[in-house]
Amino acid sequence: MGIFRRKRPAAVAREVVRDHTYDDAILDIAAEEMDAGHLRAATTVLAECREEPEIRALRAEVLGEHAIGHADELLELAKGNTDPDLWLLAGTAFVREAWAIRGSGRAETVGKDRFKVFFSTLRKAVGPLHEAAKLLPRDAVPWAQLQTAGLGLQVDREQKDEVWREVVARCSTLYPAHWTRLQILAAKWGGSAEEMMAFAHGSVDAAPQGDPVVAMLPLAHFEIFLEQFEDAVQSRSALKIAGLKMRYFSRHRDEIATAADKWEADSRRPVKGRPHPRSLQAHNLFAAAFALADDAPRAKRHLLGMRDHVHEVPWAYVAYLADDLEKEYSELANKYL
Repeated sequence: MGIFRRKRPAAVAREVVRDHTYDDAILDIAAEEMDAGHLRAATTVLAECREEPEIRALRAEVLGEHAIGHADELLELAKGNTDPDLWLLAGTAFVREAWAIRGSGRAETVGKDRFKVFFSTLRKAVGPLHEAAKLLPRDAVPWAQLQTAGLGLQVDREQKDEVWREVVARCSTLYPAHWTRLQILAAKWGGSAEEMMAFAHGSVDAAPQGDPVVAMLPLAHFEIFLEQFEDAVQSRSALKIAGLKMRYFSRHRDEIATAADKWEADSRRPVKGRPHPRSLQAHNLFAAAFALADDAPRAKRHLLGMRDHVHEVPWAYVAYLADDLEKEYSELANKYL
């Protein structure tokens, strides 16, 4: 090859899809209807999955996002009504509105006035969600939303544990509820790395074959990774920053691989005849973890599973301090695809 090195080609930007890590055409249509002002369109698609908690949780979450700015209107529609789907949507809309007001930053980055509006909006969610739970006693989804509300309202641990027990009594593997529970146990929300990791390992152990809830393990590792990365940034140690990305996931690759194998053993396990609605989210977590561990075969497998549908977590963690999340993702994905 001579003494000259071949110039490395520039990374090709991928056609990244953000904020859409699910496959549910019916949900997309209902969201469009809501955006056009037809708020009751959501209740039909929620009603048809009352016995399918994973699908119902996803639909409530997405439709609640599209209902931001309309929560009070939904509450007025729900009053005097015995439609549990309307009460669920109203409560979820208040939850999503509140978190949109707060933003995703650390508490110290949120001003006092914004916190006041955040808390007052979250408190509005509690009544409607309890009403939804009362109207459908076997439904885990109102309790999952109450869990998110409790996290933001900073209720005491006993209340958080009580709501968690209500969730698992109705659906022991509900993916988004496990995600929120893991955040509750994380150090940044008053828990500890040890308790969070114990929960993640327990989630893997208890998961049925083929259930993506095993992705709680890489999620927990990303929470620890981010904390260590932020510490390295604060210490302004360039060597520590570079080394952390290279080493952290390599050290934990084997246990993450075991969790991934448990999912992939039957990763097409359907939920009422459909693929699991959180599969794309789980692929994101495993793809990023294996890419940072430089496990090329596994990284490729999960990157292909993602289909370039990028979830904010973990890629915002991977791209920490970078200006362009999509560029960071494209560079890493192109390395393995």
